[in-house]
Amino acid sequence: MGQVPAAKAATYLIIGNGKLAKHISHYFDLLGIPYLNWFRKSSESLNSLIAKSEKILVLINDDEIENFISRNNNNNSGKFFIHCSGLLSTPLAESAHPLMTFSTELYDLTTYEQIPFITEKGRKSFIELFPEMRNSSFEIDPGLKPFYHAWCVMSGNFTTILWQRFFEIIEVQFGINKKYAIPYLNKVSENLISDKFPLTGPLARGDNKVIEKNMLALKDEPFAEIYGAFVNAYNKMKEGIKK
Repeated sequence: MGQVPAAKAATYLIIGNGKLAKHISHYFDLLGIPYLNWFRKSSESLNSLIAKSEKILVLINDDEIENFISRNNNNNSGKFFIHCSGLLSTPLAESAHPLMTFSTELYDLTTYEQIPFITEKGRKSFIELFPEMRNSSFEIDPGLKPFYHAWCVMSGNFTTILWQRFFEIIEVQFGINKKYAIPYLNKVSENLISDKFPLTGPLARGDNKVIEKNMLALKDEPFAEIYGAFVNAYNKMKEGIKK
């Protein structure tokens, strides 16, 4: 569980056992940062682990963070709580959101070191929270966190849903192994990174007849609404640019 030798003090206590907690724990292991870990099935007392730690990283579901801190704060002098939610801003804890997606597979040190962290203006800086880490960090206004997080969700989570469905369709409906679509996915990502104008297809060309035929073909798919929403959003975005 990341237990450290008795002779070496554990500055950090990591709360949780989900994907993020496991990745942060692994990153700490790679950096040689001592830490303790507690989750619901732990045999050790939470209070005893808090007593041994200076910084408590609360890496649990967003809607449980504030309640957990309120129950376990107990006026612990010299200690403070840290959460990694991209949405939540609370006076009960500092925050540092990793701008990254985390899978069930752990990453290597280089990948972890490339992750930027987003902290809140007017609160502790990233270097104050994690002086052992050299990741890039940026401050944003706490009031803008919901907007920032909404875009993180759309760009990362929503695109994942689209690609999962696309892979399913080409395999089940067309009998094509999804591995043959991987070069397409890779090139979309590469163009998005390197090309100033990466968008292709009927939206970029303004080909309304193709768009209409696409919408008709998707009429029995729940994603027909998604297609239409993207068309509307793109057109509004273009109008905004013209103004």
